[in-house]
Amino acid sequence: MDVTDKSYTFKRGFDPTRITTRAKLQNRRCKLNQEINKELRLRAGAENLFKATTNKKLRETITLELSFMNSTLQLLKEQLAELNSAVEVYQHDEKHEEYLPMIPLGLKETKEVDFFEQFSDFILEHYSVDPSNFEDSILDLIDTRQASRTPTRDQAGVELLCKYYNLLYYAERRFFPVEQRNIGLFFEWFDSITGEPSCQKTIALEKASILFNIAALYTQIGAKTDRTKVDELNYAVDCFLKASGIFQHIIETFTNAPSFDLQPYVLDIFVLLMRSQAHECRFKVLQMENSTDYERLFIESNCLMREYGKIHYDIQLNGINLPACWEALIPLKTEFFKSLSHVYFAKNVAKTELQNKDAMNDKNRLKIIKAHLQASQSSHEEILRLQRMCRELRTKIKISKVLHDLEECICNEMYTLPENINDDEGEIIDTTIKETTSKCNLVNIAPDFGKVEDPFKELGPIAVFSARRSWSAPRSVRLHKTDYQTKSNGTEEFGFCIKSNSPVMISHVDINSVADLGGLKVGDFIVEINGHDAKYYTQAEVLENIRISMNTLDLKIITPMQFISKPGFVSDLIEKSFAHLSDTSSSGISSGASSPTNTNKLLKNRFSNVWKNLRYKMK
Repeated sequence: MDVTDKSYTFKRGFDPTRITTRAKLQNRRCKLNQEINKELRLRAGAENLFKATTNKKLRETITLELSFMNSTLQLLKEQLAELNSAVEVYQHDEKHEEYLPMIPLGLKETKEVDFFEQFSDFILEHYSVDPSNFEDSILDLIDTRQASRTPTRDQAGVELLCKYYNLLYYAERRFFPVEQRNIGLFFEWFDSITGEPSCQKTIALEKASILFNIAALYTQIGAKTDRTKVDELNYAVDCFLKASGIFQHIIETFTNAPSFDLQPYVLDIFVLLMRSQAHECRFKVLQMENSTDYERLFIESNCLMREYGKIHYDIQLNGINLPACWEALIPLKTEFFKSLSHVYFAKNVAKTELQNKDAMNDKNRLKIIKAHLQASQSSHEEILRLQRMCRELRTKIKISKVLHDLEECICNEMYTLPENINDDEGEIIDTTIKETTSKCNLVNIAPDFGKVEDPFKELGPIAVFSARRSWSAPRSVRLHKTDYQTKSNGTEEFGFCIKSNSPVMISHVDINSVADLGGLKVGDFIVEINGHDAKYYTQAEVLENIRISMNTLDLKIITPMQFISKPGFVSDLIEKSFAHLSDTSSSGISSGASSPTNTNKLLKNRFSNVWKNLRYKMK
């Protein structure tokens, strides 16, 4: 069946007809990823040809072509870095707002995957079920994956990605065996930073990439919020902390990541960055609500300075190549909050009434204020230098306005000082700020992906009917009691016991009973009874169906492979059956006839012949 004939339905959180600046940016990123993938394949082919040939002239030609390919590849990666540096696209679009931009992450791109044929074949081969019954479920899964490639930048888009991530759990359990053959599916994802493709046949890459996109979407939502409103800032704090929690979840859950943006040391940077941006939003709330609490503002700005400084140090230490705008914006924020911390420290000293005036006279206090304001001016000059060095930040008007406001604040504080405050000759005032502890108590928010219903529920309980388990093909068994057996047993029961629920398992079969002669074995699962699906039946429901079946019982059963392949299974089964002949108590259904107390010669010969035949077949 051709899945492309079916038009995709509109899903909440996905609107392919909506064209926004962010959507254009993402489409451009998708095209660049494909071009980078093409150049990488061409370069790999040229390198293989270079290794294989011994012709000197051909080698020179290949070397020249490789140089052109490397140049083209470098240009494409620079264009992708410029797209990642376009942070202003993700910010709130109010022109009167003045703030330092937040750093959002772009979504990972992927190619279309059509797993309709593979899933249908697996259902028929592994579960022995007609795959046409699950056609709508498979198409809905494909539809959801297609929609998750372009989610909207709101909570509905997050819910769409979470829904697909939950569906992947059921798809993995139902269709991806562990340590067995692959079903022929390959998932290819492009790195959000370098653009290089990664391809794996396991579904782990798909799950990790969807988690990354959920976190990236949270960063975009957090960057989009209006930072002039307290409730919007608090919402941004939650978004950044949720993104940080998801990145931490990826680190703890997935290992051996094939792409650069999923490496643990890169995700560690993202965790720290998102937590620092959440702290920055909380600091903005503090500025709006307690603008005169200089001590608290000094503590938080000092903590932010150290947080961004640590991120910059870790990037340099691990040699992580991030977009140029990010690498310049992080140290710029470090110096910005360092400058703010000196300003707030000076304001706090000017405001505080000294309890012990003998320890510090008024002149010394003014000297300390002036020294910290001068240190703030030095940090401001460093910020301007960092802005001039980065081409992307140089053109950001909002950053220039923020820096201009900071300069005005410093100058206004300097003008409040008396003009006759001069440093004594040779006197050095220490402006080093001791490390402080933040009072915000920001912690990662654990991801909550919600719940979805199993689209393949009709296959049976997922704990038993999964790709990780194997069983024999379903076989139909008709148990019919003759008049002789009915009279000899004196009951309508068929001679077997059951246990467990969903599905019900046969725990014991009486020797020479109707169930034994019909082929029931210990360990068999009852999947159908009298034409009704019994995979989710309880013991009470199975008992009720057996009681109303009179003398004829139609069953469809399967035998787990671990029972079939277990060494000595048949001999153990016969020994257990003999041991149960003298038992008087059992759970479930048992034969109503009295169990034989002795084994006559005919019965011994019967089981001897059965055992010989079975052992011959097993060989």
